[in-house]
Amino acid sequence: MRFGYVGLGRATRMYHLPALERIPEATVVGGVDSSQEQRATWAEITGAPAYSSLDDLLEQRLDVVVVATSPESHADLCIRALRGGAHVVCEKPFTMTAAEADRVLSAAAESGRQVAVNHQYREKPIFRVLREHIRSGEFGRLAFCQIWQLMELAPWEEPTPWRAGMARRTLLEGGVHLVDLMIQTFGELPVAVYARHSAGFHDDADADPIQIVSLEFPGNRLGLVTVDRLCKAGTRYLEVRADCERASLRASLGGRAYAQIGVKRAEPTGLKFDYGLGGLAWAEIGRRRRVLARSPRDTSVTATGDLLVAIVDAFRSGSEPPSSAREARDVIAVIEAAYESHATETRIDLTERLLASAQTV
Repeated sequence: MRFGYVGLGRATRMYHLPALERIPEATVVGGVDSSQEQRATWAEITGAPAYSSLDDLLEQRLDVVVVATSPESHADLCIRALRGGAHVVCEKPFTMTAAEADRVLSAAAESGRQVAVNHQYREKPIFRVLREHIRSGEFGRLAFCQIWQLMELAPWEEPTPWRAGMARRTLLEGGVHLVDLMIQTFGELPVAVYARHSAGFHDDADADPIQIVSLEFPGNRLGLVTVDRLCKAGTRYLEVRADCERASLRASLGGRAYAQIGVKRAEPTGLKFDYGLGGLAWAEIGRRRRVLARSPRDTSVTATGDLLVAIVDAFRSGSEPPSSAREARDVIAVIEAAYESHATETRIDLTERLLASAQTV
């Protein structure tokens, strides 16, 4: 398959190019970037040409275009690639609004091509194993899920300019992974959302480094997403706790290795050692703990590769890919509703806003 890349920066080089090594027959045909420096180093790294115009790239008869630019450009670039005859793999967040996502979905239907979004967190082993155990019913039904991110990196201090420029859309820029994971963990879409956010002590009252998003799921079940980008304590980049009838299932993203000896309330006494180079998943039943999975060190690259393999298989077969544009559109719609909930201080019903509200994920 012939791949072209739009946006030749960090996401393409760190995740998408290494992931492409999992597709033996794939060929890097070329790339597009507005930066002359990026184009020059791209040619050195890949040996493929780099263009300043998407039209020049699309003339190369591509099978797949990877869109890895800043989010405000995603919708238009996806549509141009689809009309140029290519399938699309888009970086997150898919689009800025659900209305933009609907435009891309319409273009995909008209062109007979597919669009997938790199929500690679769902493929990380520690999160995938939680879903598998919940689906199996081994620990009973899922009642409540919490997903949280605690880190000391205010969004306006992000080193990447477009990320810093989204200081009023933290839930969309980075929190999109948390919302997608929540939906995947429950296996179905929420029916309502209530959300609040805070700028902390920042002068811009509309900034949202702190987010609390309460999601209601069918069967009177609840999910809670918490983002605190002003946390002075140790970073907890992404933590999940899924409380089922017979166990709490936990996942912690990031390198984890520690030994504990002695007594701690609610935990067994004695010596304990936990490790996971890229993260750890476990089940807790009272004071007992059972490790379920560990993630490798380069877990984002591995997960992107796993997702890409499944996406390419779907492109070939003409079926809807995993992490499809339709799924990603609904994640954007939930996030939009969360911002509306904060602005209006009301609970927002989602049943008429989501494309697949009656379907399982």
